[in-house]
Amino acid sequence: MTTQKAPFFSARRTISRDLTVGLALMTALVVSVFGAAYQIYFTNKEAAELKREASAIADEFAEVLARPLWNLDVDTLTQITNAYLSSDFLTGVRVGTDLETYFDNIPDRSHVDGWLALQRDIVNEGETIGSAEFLFSKDRIETLRKRSLNLTLVTIFLVTLVIGLGTHQLMQHLVVNPLDRLIAGIRAIAAGDYQLALPSEKRSDINALISEVNIMAREIDRRESDLIKLRETLKNTVDSMPSVLVGVDPEGRVTQWNREAEVQTGIAAEQAMEKNIQVVYPFLAEAMEKVHLAVREKQPHKESKVTRRLGGAPQFFDITIYPLMTSPTGGAVIRVDDITDRVRIEEMMVQSEKMLSLGGLAAGMAHEINNPLAGIMQNVQVLQNRLLGDLPKNRQVAEQCGTTMAAIQSYAQGRNMPEMMASIMDSGNRAAKIVENMLSFSRNSEAKTVLCDLGRLMDTTLELAENDYDLKKRYDFRQIQIVREYDSHLPAVVCEATKIQQVFLNILKNGAQAMADNAESSPPRFILRLKADGDMARIEIEDNGSGMDAAVCKRIFEPFFTTKPLGVGTGLGLSVSYFIVTENHGGTLTVSSTPGVGSRFVIRLPNSNAHR
Repeated sequence: MTTQKAPFFSARRTISRDLTVGLALMTALVVSVFGAAYQIYFTNKEAAELKREASAIADEFAEVLARPLWNLDVDTLTQITNAYLSSDFLTGVRVGTDLETYFDNIPDRSHVDGWLALQRDIVNEGETIGSAEFLFSKDRIETLRKRSLNLTLVTIFLVTLVIGLGTHQLMQHLVVNPLDRLIAGIRAIAAGDYQLALPSEKRSDINALISEVNIMAREIDRRESDLIKLRETLKNTVDSMPSVLVGVDPEGRVTQWNREAEVQTGIAAEQAMEKNIQVVYPFLAEAMEKVHLAVREKQPHKESKVTRRLGGAPQFFDITIYPLMTSPTGGAVIRVDDITDRVRIEEMMVQSEKMLSLGGLAAGMAHEINNPLAGIMQNVQVLQNRLLGDLPKNRQVAEQCGTTMAAIQSYAQGRNMPEMMASIMDSGNRAAKIVENMLSFSRNSEAKTVLCDLGRLMDTTLELAENDYDLKKRYDFRQIQIVREYDSHLPAVVCEATKIQQVFLNILKNGAQAMADNAESSPPRFILRLKADGDMARIEIEDNGSGMDAAVCKRIFEPFFTTKPLGVGTGLGLSVSYFIVTENHGGTLTVSSTPGVGSRFVIRLPNSNAHR
């Protein structure tokens, strides 16, 4: 594996570049200090030499001008002065006496700061006759200074360049190339090649580093193997759990997705990871508020019997949220347990216990009601006979009272007494029917059980329903579509035919009434299914009526519970049916319903094979 070398002037800092640049800067600094010292020394030396030369010229000029100035020979003085001014060194001269200036080309003093100025007295035979002022140019010094500075800069640049390039090549050979090979090996190890052994180098300090890297790679390989084994164990453990386990971070993104979650949602773990929980598992969308609450309180949070409808049937779940206490990023693990079967078993147990307790209550009530009810009905019958009957004793008592039976009967007819007594008898008969149902509910029948063909028994019940007068008052059973789905191989069932027929009739009657209330939505229809269910015969009666919600379904088999208007139903029909199926026949009776769609009653009875 090779690595691409970064350019020397890359923005990335390296040891080689920093060392090379530092050494070059130190060299440039040292050479600059020495160059500056040399330039100062050389410039000062040249300035002193220039002053000596200017002083000699001034002395010579003053001596040459002594004779012409004494003789006041201005032309000669001018010629001599111009001759000296012809050089670049002497640029200005002023010659004169105290009384008069004879030559002057020195500029304003404000402009001569950069020049060398000298003054000499002009002496002739020991007597001072005038003075001369000289202005010498310092261009030579500046020229020498610039030349010296350029030479110094060139020297600094060349020395720095040579040392920098040499250092760079040396660092490449001693440091960069070994480090590049070491980095390439580390990258290979980081990519997962933990078996790679880095080759040794010529220098012991690099070899010590390589040895430590090789040891680290072996240790990482060992720990990686242990971690993979542990991860597989944990994954198998989590996937083997029957509960849905979903891990989420504080933003609701999925961090864990076990196999049961895949089964429940149909989404693979690879597709669910890093997705928002609301997208991949909408059922848990509202759980994020509980996640934040559990994290804040640092306590698990549990919700029991959370309802969810799948295909119209309610399902129940326990949702438990465990906050991740030690995780630096926070979040939680959400556990979802399907408790639908447990809830249904609990409801069935509660229902059975309720039926047993209410059975005893119903028996006691029936006996207590039956005695006064019999007295009422008997007295009403006697009253009818004595007021309306044409009996000799009636006529005799009427004559003794000074009236006739015709007058008494006329009065009774005028006061609607026959209708009142008929109403009392009708109500009494209805109460007697309730008592009879309560007694049937409270004790097992002593009737003998026989083998019954459920298909034939169901068809007989349908014929009875079509001819029943009470049923035809609100709906015409002949207008209801009947769909039969009978299993021709269904074994016969040992049962009390009349009791099971009563169960069928009660369920059909309730379904017909429900469909009458929902007639505008769809034509009424019963689907009747008979099929084997293991050692049991399964009878399904399904209607497309108005349906029931979960609260009604939970209480539908309770005695005296009814959804019908006051005076229409007693609330005992389905209770008696439940008792007949479960207590008298050892079967089960359940219901499932969806409001606006319909209801389905499922009866399971032991078939003939179960009694052998």
